[in-house]
Amino acid sequence: MQSRTKVRRRVLACARCRKRKLSCDGKVPSCTRCVDAGVECVGFDSSTQREAPRSIADALERHIASLQQSQSSTSRRAGHLNSFVLSPAASLHSDGVAAADKSTWTGSLVNEVMADITPKFLGVSQSRPILSCVVKGTQIPSKRGPVGATDLDENHPRSIINPQPAKSGLDAIDQKTATGLFKTFLDRVITQYPIYHRSDVIAAFNSIYFPAANPGQDSPRHRYMMSIIMAISLSTAARTNQMAANQTAYTLVRQAMQWIPEVATNDLAGLQAILLLTHYTFLNPSMADLWLLTGLISQAVIDLGLHQELPNDPNISPYQRDMRRRLFWCAWEMEVAVCSIFLRPINLPTRSINVKYPVEIDDRYVTEGGIDPSGKVAKFTSRRIWMFRQLEAEIISVLHQNDPIPKDCATLDEWLARTEVSIYRWREEVFAAETANEDPAFKSRWQEMHLYADIATPYIIVLLYRPSPRLQNPTAVNLLKVFTSAVEVAENYWHQSMAEFGNIKYVFHPCHHSFNCAIEFLRALSRCKIEISENFTYEQVEVFMATFSKFFSTIAERWPAAQRCLEEYERLLAQTKKEYVDFLEQKSKVMYQQTTPLEQMPEELYGYPTNLDEAFNIWAGFNPATTVDVSDSLGAFYSHTVPIDWNTEFNLNLGMEVIPEV
Repeated sequence: MQSRTKVRRRVLACARCRKRKLSCDGKVPSCTRCVDAGVECVGFDSSTQREAPRSIADALERHIASLQQSQSSTSRRAGHLNSFVLSPAASLHSDGVAAADKSTWTGSLVNEVMADITPKFLGVSQSRPILSCVVKGTQIPSKRGPVGATDLDENHPRSIINPQPAKSGLDAIDQKTATGLFKTFLDRVITQYPIYHRSDVIAAFNSIYFPAANPGQDSPRHRYMMSIIMAISLSTAARTNQMAANQTAYTLVRQAMQWIPEVATNDLAGLQAILLLTHYTFLNPSMADLWLLTGLISQAVIDLGLHQELPNDPNISPYQRDMRRRLFWCAWEMEVAVCSIFLRPINLPTRSINVKYPVEIDDRYVTEGGIDPSGKVAKFTSRRIWMFRQLEAEIISVLHQNDPIPKDCATLDEWLARTEVSIYRWREEVFAAETANEDPAFKSRWQEMHLYADIATPYIIVLLYRPSPRLQNPTAVNLLKVFTSAVEVAENYWHQSMAEFGNIKYVFHPCHHSFNCAIEFLRALSRCKIEISENFTYEQVEVFMATFSKFFSTIAERWPAAQRCLEEYERLLAQTKKEYVDFLEQKSKVMYQQTTPLEQMPEELYGYPTNLDEAFNIWAGFNPATTVDVSDSLGAFYSHTVPIDWNTEFNLNLGMEVIPEV
């Protein structure tokens, strides 16, 4: 007997047809049966078991019409303006209801209007956050190729319409390894980027790895937090097997994306979630579009009113005020870090920031009950990084965005000199604070900050004196500064990439900064041949040239986009190096003959035309914002297996202590 072929239903039935168990043709905005019956046709969301609009556009139009009708009646209630309530845009809860001490204030009429017209910064709805459009990790893996019948069958358990939560990678990390990785995060990461309070991440950790002592505390938000926290720590841990560590970390973050609809809420907790994801993305730019991600963060900061200090009110606790400041500065620093690389404007205010720095006291002394000013200073790196970013942001705004020079500087040269002095004073303060440190527990963190200053200072010099729209023809003296500083940046970034266990090893900043510096190094070598030849031997210049190649080769294992930077740099280097060698040969002949003074040498000896300016137009090839092929960098991560022996795999020497609740 011939078997009957099972026909799979491919059309989603509306709520009415589904309830009556009738076939539905699925026409939009109304199916044929609903039109014939003269009733409204609404869809059915099987994931929430609730009705949903068949057409979002029609639903929005009806909502706007209802708002217009209610606006006239609302205006007649002007007498209620004297009663103040919280603005949903600044609420700490996604539903717009919050305690009076956790938000900015506005009138009730404004509150009602803003609740209807203000777009949510993380998406049009909590179940469909716009964040999913930014993160590459939300792609659905499938070895079967195109979408098939099963994918669209709402009754099939593996349908994309009914997504099933994947098994969390956290369960594959043993308790000992998880404890060690978490301690690394507490000691080195959260103090530099205080996105969460220490007690919050400890509670999340204990709820997952010590559930017996914390029954009922496990939650999607906790699992999201710990997945990315473990990924960040893994990305900084491995030294000899970086690819395997990065693949495991990447898989953890990809699995964390299943909780995005629940954690990407329109409140401070949602902002914390996206900031944590962004922090990981700086370690692995293949994860998401950093340009869009930081732009999303900036909008969130503005919507939540974090760019302004809260009014003096006894109901606002020091703890709440401090947390808002922490989130603002973390968000602002991340946006500046991306915008400055691509020379783009910054959405958040730069010079007019009136938000104070958060306290540097250890989180153990920062509680809901108050802040103990005598507490131990532990978050000393974050403020210094924010100060550096302020210098960087001002340079970009003046030299590349044509912002006015500060009023206390009469000329551009005066501002340039003052900015150079400022960055050196900043570095001296870092070194002085490191020397004054007497706590052995902070020694390695101060060493890391020392290296950060050794990178940031020459980078600012390159940024300050490189050709720009405001400074198109720097002097030879300043180009010589660019020449030497560019090499320092690449050399110190190489040292950072080779740092010991626990040190944060970024790839986004080092790769882009070093490539920018490589281009400026070659430009200076092309324009200032005489000055360079008088100050450095050819052997020294060759070592300088090799510094950039060494760095790009080193970090290519972490981010293969660096390999493309290496190839482009060496292509440009070949031409510039030949020009410099030819110049030295002709210079030696002239010096040997002693017939022509050096300053009267023919211009063609050192005035070779170059194509280095074109190098600034190749960033589409290296910009993670336009790089969509994740497979090149991480391979088939779904076939990656969790290592059996973590200590052997990643050279970890981790403790077994239980992280106590604080």
